[in-house]
Amino acid sequence: MLGSLCDYEPTKIPYTVHRNYIPDFVYKQILIECKGFFRVGDVQKYKAIRDSLSKKQELIFVLHNPKKKLRKGSKMTMSEWCEKEGFRWFTIGTVQNVLA
Repeated sequence: MLGSLCDYEPTKIPYTVHRNYIPDFVYKQILIECKGFFRVGDVQKYKAIRDSLSKKQELIFVLHNPKKKLRKGSKMTMSEWCEKEGFRWFTIGTVQNVLA
């Protein structure tokens, strides 16, 4: 009915949802997020946070198990996702080298 009067989905309109992020830890300009797993929506959230940071800030991940799958049925691991999205990641044993 409306299709004869209007164009159907002719354009995309970008929008922003404003939220607040509280990192697990902060060292100088490095925001540190410790993750054992990603919840639904986390990957989009962390990309949005990354894109909102100043050039001096960086979000890094400390992964409990870097080889854990991103989600059930996924072929990608948490560490592979971090690398694909340009996030540096560490384990609890290697992050101390960055902070020293």
